[in-house]
Amino acid sequence: MKEHKCDDNLSPRGALGLSKGRISRRDFLATMIGAAGLLAGCRPAEPAIVTATPSSTPPDTPTPASTPTSAPTPTSAAPTPGTSSKVVHTHHTGVWDGEELAPAAIRQMLDASITKLTGLDAAAAAWASLFDPGERIAIKVNAFRNSIIWTKVPLVMAVTECLQEVGVPAEQIVIFDFHTSELETAGFSVNKDGSGVRCYGSDGEYAEEWEVAGRTTRMSNVLLDCDALINIPVLKSHMLAGISFAMKNHYGTIPHPAEFHRGPSLRRGMAELNALPPIKDRTRLIIGDVLTACLRYNSRFPYWEADYTGDSILMSFDPVAHDTVGLQLYSDLLVADGGDPGLATSQATPWLESGAELGLGINHPDGIDQVEVNLG
Repeated sequence: MKEHKCDDNLSPRGALGLSKGRISRRDFLATMIGAAGLLAGCRPAEPAIVTATPSSTPPDTPTPASTPTSAPTPTSAAPTPGTSSKVVHTHHTGVWDGEELAPAAIRQMLDASITKLTGLDAAAAAWASLFDPGERIAIKVNAFRNSIIWTKVPLVMAVTECLQEVGVPAEQIVIFDFHTSELETAGFSVNKDGSGVRCYGSDGEYAEEWEVAGRTTRMSNVLLDCDALINIPVLKSHMLAGISFAMKNHYGTIPHPAEFHRGPSLRRGMAELNALPPIKDRTRLIIGDVLTACLRYNSRFPYWEADYTGDSILMSFDPVAHDTVGLQLYSDLLVADGGDPGLATSQATPWLESGAELGLGINHPDGIDQVEVNLG
């Protein structure tokens, strides 16, 4: 991975004025997202069953779904010359104030990350290039009930502030996961229909049928009712997938995730799920929470808890590159803590390779432009 070291000293709010020559969101996405393949999406057509299939076109070109004739052999081929996926890894030494997160520091991290990712000078211009005020925006978090490590509420609320500052009404933003009760336990303020940012779970409300790894699944109505998606996972170990991060976070977007946890349903299923139009076409941004992490899965309840306190977030348009960097970060942290990441790497590599095959992004280190930003 190509790494760039940056030291940025931004004010808590950064440079929030819109630049005079702001390009349109559509033009910006077409030129910047590149290999991630996460173009702004509209509501997909509603066939009875649609299957994600491998694509031979560059990741920035969406292709219609069709039934695959055979499952391809996973490969880790080098990227096409001249293509790369950017992942911004931003640290802030002052993000924790004792046991509490510092909102100003989180905002600095978001401002620095979004400008480095987009190449625009002002954070507001960067957010405005990705999201229109008239859009309904879903934010997928991780508030899993068998865990006591969740996506951090202050990080998510800082993202909603950024969206509102570029004209998106609070009522058009919805934070969601599997169950409303899980969100409440994780510290989010539930709001189904009141003023302000909405927050509630899928709660059994799913629609449309899609084929994933030979199985039929449905998609959360919360996501289907929105125009754009921001994925904010938290970095965790996983006993079968190696790690849980951006791509696996969408196991909370379907009604029966347990069916996609073993064998081909995991190796191919996770990638095929992320390649379905409701997820792929709506995803505008991925923000990985590494403010805490779970380095070791616990076989006794709760199965996941924070055993590492960090100071960073990842940001990317490319879920495969994002999780490839996340796996390396997880491995480095585990080694530093005296652990062996070999099993996690062997478990995660197949679904990362499948994601690359399906045109979701790049998993080859030479094609990932990793930018390190240090604040504080």
